[in-house]
Amino acid sequence: MTESSSQTPTSLLQEFSAQQRDNVFLRAFSFATTQLPVISVNQKPLADRIVMMDEIGFVFQLMEREQKVASRLGDLEKWMVNQVVRRGVKQIQRTRELLASYMGLSLVNSFGHRVLVTPKDPELLVSVIIYRVPPRTRAFRAARFKRNKKGDFTHILRDSDYFEIARQFATPAELLDYFSFRQDILTTWDAPATGVSEAALIGQYLLEDYSSQPDERFAKAVRSRGDPRVCEFSFVLDSLANTIAAQESDYADTDFYEILSELGRLERHEIRAIKRQVQLALEAVRAERQELPYRLASARTGCGFLILAVNGEFHDRAMEALTSLARASKHELDLDRQVGIGMWRGANFVEIEWVYLIGKNMPDPELEQRLARNYPFRRTTEQRLAPIFT
Repeated sequence: MTESSSQTPTSLLQEFSAQQRDNVFLRAFSFATTQLPVISVNQKPLADRIVMMDEIGFVFQLMEREQKVASRLGDLEKWMVNQVVRRGVKQIQRTRELLASYMGLSLVNSFGHRVLVTPKDPELLVSVIIYRVPPRTRAFRAARFKRNKKGDFTHILRDSDYFEIARQFATPAELLDYFSFRQDILTTWDAPATGVSEAALIGQYLLEDYSSQPDERFAKAVRSRGDPRVCEFSFVLDSLANTIAAQESDYADTDFYEILSELGRLERHEIRAIKRQVQLALEAVRAERQELPYRLASARTGCGFLILAVNGEFHDRAMEALTSLARASKHELDLDRQVGIGMWRGANFVEIEWVYLIGKNMPDPELEQRLARNYPFRRTTEQRLAPIFT
């Protein structure tokens, strides 16, 4: 949640937009619904925001109780039922139906780049209503979800709970997985069991305890985790965001968006592994220590990641080495897609360069002979990393 430097309180929409701009994935793949072509001039209100990244999609509706409106308990509960739930669900449903009518879309993201989007099955879109009430509002009953007669599920979250979720889970795949977990929990257990705080649900998810009854004791996992954004991986994402932002064309270099998509598909255990590899690579760069490349291949997405730390001795050939090793790794592991991340010490800071390779691997006897003579990688292993908390 972004804090305002002004004494004037920011609106929910302003804070939500700021949070989306601070997240490189949402900055690239989130769009205001005002950009959507409408069929009729009398189109009824739509939801506020959509996120579309390949097979992952979200529809967000924001609802804010005006500060000057009296907040009597009964009035708040009526507002929740009539405005937040009933009206919010309708606006989300209209948006889903409108998206289903398109073959493709050309939308401008927060980087100012035009992105071509092919809407997926609206049934796969995650629907989320975020609401805000005035500070110091007394406790009141509020729905945590709504399921209509057709079975469509809508998550309903207080603003502070949503911003904590967004702080904990950076990638679209992580958000998708958490909301799937949340839906399962809220529909599996009875109302008293699901009356725990959102922090407790987040903690239970972080512990990967998917079968236990919800319990407030799980909230301590969130408090002990610290700020997940303070890590070397965030530095790498910031570098990628700066590279994308520097593209001046309306249609920017698609390779960088493809790389961002590949990172955005990574789930929590994969993110943990790549964070550790990035940390080790950066330590090698800062120590001017030559290391073999670090590698990760996701069997789930079919994409590989290679992280190369280059010391000063090989700086002039760094991009050549990064491209060559990424191609060799892609061929050896028979992957359709490969991301290469190169790191080396610049004049004032660590520089990061990117390579993206895509396509089928053709027979290459010469490359295979070079790999046999002088193998440049660590031996690969397959493992499922343990939860962060045990």
